[in-house]
Amino acid sequence: MSTEEPRGPKNVAPSAGPPTADNAGPDKQAFESVRWSPRAPGELSSKTLLVLAALVVVVVGLQRIGPVVLPIMTAAFIAAVSAPVMGALMRVKVPAPLAVGLTCLLDIGIVVGVGALVATSLTGLSEAIPRYQAALTGLHHEAVTALHHRGIPVDSGDLTLFADTQAVISFFTQMAGELTSLASNAFLVLMLVVFLLLEVAPFKRKLAMLLGASSRLERFTRAAEMVQRYLFVKTGISLLVATMVGLLLYFAGVDFAFLWALATFLLNYVPSIGPAIATIPSTTIAVLTLSPGAAIAVGAGQLTIHLIVGNAIEPRLMGGALGISALMVFVSMLFWGWLWGPLGALFAVPLTLLLISLFELAPETRWISVLLASKEWAEAKRIEWGWPPPDERKAQSSSGSLSAPLLSIAPPKTGMPVIVPSDPTKK
Repeated sequence: MSTEEPRGPKNVAPSAGPPTADNAGPDKQAFESVRWSPRAPGELSSKTLLVLAALVVVVVGLQRIGPVVLPIMTAAFIAAVSAPVMGALMRVKVPAPLAVGLTCLLDIGIVVGVGALVATSLTGLSEAIPRYQAALTGLHHEAVTALHHRGIPVDSGDLTLFADTQAVISFFTQMAGELTSLASNAFLVLMLVVFLLLEVAPFKRKLAMLLGASSRLERFTRAAEMVQRYLFVKTGISLLVATMVGLLLYFAGVDFAFLWALATFLLNYVPSIGPAIATIPSTTIAVLTLSPGAAIAVGAGQLTIHLIVGNAIEPRLMGGALGISALMVFVSMLFWGWLWGPLGALFAVPLTLLLISLFELAPETRWISVLLASKEWAEAKRIEWGWPPPDERKAQSSSGSLSAPLLSIAPPKTGMPVIVPSDPTKK
């Protein structure tokens, strides 16, 4: 009398840990599938859709509350840059309240001094607009005449757009309005900076109380330190570049050299295209007021400064790659600029770095951090998370031993039972 072996899954529950491919018996391929896909694909898809839906809701909400968030973001930016100064004061035995007060006084002095110089420069620039307009009109007529001599028919009205005084005045009026709005929020931003600096140490203790000595606390602390280091180092590099550009423009005789140096300082926070945009206004003024050779020298000198600092000095101080792919740097600048305007574009890189670090904390959202990050960062995290190499996964996929996508990778916990399906054809 033969007995038929019951079909169905067999439970393997080792006491010392999870089973290996060696003790899985004839069902090695099924074991590998269960080993690398402990969650059902439908469950993962539902979670992914919920995450994406939540992101859409968050984006819409952030856009609507931009006027409230931007002062907080500006204060956080200033506090992150000022925190090392406060830490240095506290290391020399300065009491914490006094260190916060001295740091805030330094911030106020810088903001007030820069604001006064900017106001003076904008006043002088508005008075010089008619002179620039006349020079631009002369260049316009010279260009039309030169094109006619070369046999290229050009209507003088086609280039009138470049000599539109009203457009120039409207641009500077809008800029003055934004500066006035920023100045009206200066007291609010300053108060936020004070409270943020006072809450640095207590906030660390609160996080330790909530998360304990866990890996999540370590990753969160590492992410905050990475963003703070980026802001501090980037501020120093931007100050260096702005100083060099300002000296170049001053000795070249370009009008309002300080104003263009300040624009260089701010736009240097915008990766890739920011330095190129910063060279446009000063080079344009040089074309209108200096000789063609001097204008070319001014533009080439600024680009050379940006190339040397950006390719030789900045990578060494930053300690390698930022962790964001070049494509995502540009996309993040467009996204945050669309969300919050020029300030959003300035904060694009630190905000994206923070998002990468936050998405890394949960296994369900790590795929988002991988998509945003650079190749080097993703490879380092793949090793840390225990994900198999792409070549190994490709080989497993071609042999049919891998049925789950990369998003569902999560090794089984030690000591937990693992279901290994039996061969349904075996009797």
